[in-house]
Amino acid sequence: KLFFLITVFLISKTLFADSTKIKILSYNKSLDNSSALFIQSDGEAVQEGIIFIGSKRIRVEYLSPQKITIVISKNKGMYVNYELMETEYFNTNKSLVKVFYKIFTGDDFFKNSSIEVLSSNILIKNGFEIDDNLYKTEIIYENKPLKLRKIKVKGNNQKFEIGFYNHNKSKKLSKDFF
Repeated sequence: KLFFLITVFLISKTLFADSTKIKILSYNKSLDNSSALFIQSDGEAVQEGIIFIGSKRIRVEYLSPQKITIVISKNKGMYVNYELMETEYFNTNKSLVKVFYKIFTGDDFFKNSSIEVLSSNILIKNGFEIDDNLYKTEIIYENKPLKLRKIKVKGNNQKFEIGFYNHNKSKKLSKDFF
């Protein structure tokens, strides 16, 4: 009897985690053509801005303290610093922005994640590697209603947190916008 109860418990826990994962993936997919305000901190400086999520690209506009725009796609990114009037292009797979693209556009980020459902939040933990450096990620979703609230990344003597609020569903964002 005890073996049966333990087996039922483990199976139901796995099914619950799979159900939560499907719910989160569906929510992330629904973020196409949406935006959210954010506050980002690395423990020393605070930046504010807005993120726009398209089906294949993400545009991040930092508004304070400096005006900076970052546009990322699966393999390429563009960084524009308006004060310095400079533009740089980079490989997103060798940058921390890779985690954002994977969270918002695909399920491969969630394949090996641990999912913990709390009373009001869903906490997802995962790790990834860039150039032999390990990073740990925590993603916090509000549970009811389901909304992305925070992403934390730590590793290689770097850390940052980005909190999201004022989520908006936009009109279709054109490719030219990105």
